[in-house]
Amino acid sequence: MKHYQDTETGAIYAFEDDVDPWALNNRNIPTTLSETIKPKPSDSHVWCQDGWINQEEAPPGYTPPVSSVPSYNPAWMAYLRPYTAVHRDQNSGLNISLDQINTNSYDGNKLAEIITTLPLGTLSRIPALISYDGAIAIPQCRDFPTKADGVSKLNEILCSLLLGGVHAEVLHPDALVIGTLQDEVRLFAFTSSLHTQLRLNWAAISDRLQPLGSPRVLMVTEIQAAYSQGQQVVNAIHNLSPFFLLNGYTAMGYRNNSDALNNLWIAVEQITEHLWAEFYIKNKSSLPARVLSCHTQLKKRPGLDKISSKHKLLRLSKIFSKECQKTLSLAREKRNDLAHKGVVPDLQIVEMLWKSLSDLLEKASEVQSLGMRKLSGGGEGNWAIPARSNFDEWRKLATKV
Repeated sequence: MKHYQDTETGAIYAFEDDVDPWALNNRNIPTTLSETIKPKPSDSHVWCQDGWINQEEAPPGYTPPVSSVPSYNPAWMAYLRPYTAVHRDQNSGLNISLDQINTNSYDGNKLAEIITTLPLGTLSRIPALISYDGAIAIPQCRDFPTKADGVSKLNEILCSLLLGGVHAEVLHPDALVIGTLQDEVRLFAFTSSLHTQLRLNWAAISDRLQPLGSPRVLMVTEIQAAYSQGQQVVNAIHNLSPFFLLNGYTAMGYRNNSDALNNLWIAVEQITEHLWAEFYIKNKSSLPARVLSCHTQLKKRPGLDKISSKHKLLRLSKIFSKECQKTLSLAREKRNDLAHKGVVPDLQIVEMLWKSLSDLLEKASEVQSLGMRKLSGGGEGNWAIPARSNFDEWRKLATKV
């Protein structure tokens, strides 16, 4: 190996002995490399003006030098779940055959190719990119400067798809993918995952059979329509946190009833505040005398800061239905039982709350016929133990350990 030093930053680059870095014509390799290496004396030294100096001797306001070579097209990324194939139209699929899957002879690069874009409405005007295998990428730019910003925006995109009727699952920070746009045509992921293995033809037969053989298929038009409708809702309800709605839905699908109820209830309270401010308070002067009388009574006890009081007045004002209030009241009780007594709620109450959220979101956003109404949380149908089982060998082993 032969080593070179970047005279801008002091960083060391290594190449094979027979490789000339200047002849590679690689835009990611600095043009300021030198064959002369200046070793770093100690960890207390920093690079300054073509050499190492003790950090204590650095000039006032010193900042570590940054290479003049930019990071080209860096991206924050997430994958649609379950594994998804995105088609431009009915005839645009890769049509990977069973024989290609078995012999691992499919073109993995095609999985990462960009299929469509989604507008982000940011100052940079750089759109999100979506690949054939359901990767969603947003730029690592000033619009989303940190990992937390990337996760937040990707969850907003996923929640918008959910609101528009496309099953999507929450992105947690540990699942954020770091990647880049490669060769102006495909998304490359530095973070290892099943998607990465499938793209590189590295996945085992047991791992590639289901996703490549029978993926969920979404059309570009379906994604764009769902995203557009979801964005209308997100933009209309300014205090709505997409993460909680998306996380609650995801937990419901995996039968994590406690997380589902907690997160969906946060969404309920956020929507309630919006309805209260925009539909009740602003129109209070035109409300019937019966509602105003109840308002005065509730103001004294238990108080208008109570979510139950607001729900009662919103129902009396016909902002939402009596049936919706009943569901919200029951969900609130179960949520309090969970918080104060540790009682895990039944799935039924979570599903009832999810259905009521469609009514609340449509009213609050004034967007009708939300696609989310057709979603029930997904989840596997069979959560029971096998009909017959035998643990004789298990017990036998336990006596020997």
